[in-house]
Amino acid sequence: MRHETETAIRAVTNAIKIADSREGAETVTSKGGIDLVTNTDVLCEDSIRAELTEAFPDYAVVGEERGGTPTADRPYWLVDPICGTRPYASDVPLYCANVALVENNTVTLAAIGLGKNGETVYAEQGAGAHVRKNGVDRKIAVTDSSNTLWLGGRGQHIANVARAAMLSQRWYIWQFSSSIAYPYVAAGRISGLVHFSEHLSSVHTAAGCFVAGAAGAIVTDIDGRPWTLENRSYVLAATPVLHGELLQLVANSR
Repeated sequence: MRHETETAIRAVTNAIKIADSREGAETVTSKGGIDLVTNTDVLCEDSIRAELTEAFPDYAVVGEERGGTPTADRPYWLVDPICGTRPYASDVPLYCANVALVENNTVTLAAIGLGKNGETVYAEQGAGAHVRKNGVDRKIAVTDSSNTLWLGGRGQHIANVARAAMLSQRWYIWQFSSSIAYPYVAAGRISGLVHFSEHLSSVHTAAGCFVAGAAGAIVTDIDGRPWTLENRSYVLAATPVLHGELLQLVANSR
């Protein structure tokens, strides 16, 4: 395993310990509209940044709360310290800490700490996806056995998708504001997801897309094109059949 991977795992694991402690969680500030930030978000990002920059001082860090700019032709980190701030602020354990390493405009490894359950999901290019809990690593893979979808985003189109999916009575439907759904796909806990909004960025989704893909998921945008760091829409599915169904669902809901 690369030193970068172990560092990313350690960084998100320590950040989730801070989040789980609820330190700073009572101080909630609006970022505009319905977007929130707690003091804990900032504490977690500072912890992750310190871990990453100590180990790799030449790698820039681009974070949800502190910002940052990649250095040309150098690897850089994408950090979302608490994805799911709304559930977190309400003390609902549907949140995660995301870290991804970008090299040559491609994600090459990622780690995601899951709130409250002690798990860290991670992947490294060419090595599959794993979950670590209590110091034990286990390989994970996607499956469609749960027959469950997560739908997320903002706007009329995703609302139409959600309505059509619910009326179809084809799947169980989950909706909550956190990218923890992505590692849930990787671990086989949900079968697929549809997520799109003009407000999305790779800070929120790069780690999850990479980990899910490493676990065997099909990962594209809503038009079926392979995902990139520039995407603002995502369709993840455990099987080609499900992926086709989800693309059709999105197309029919325009």
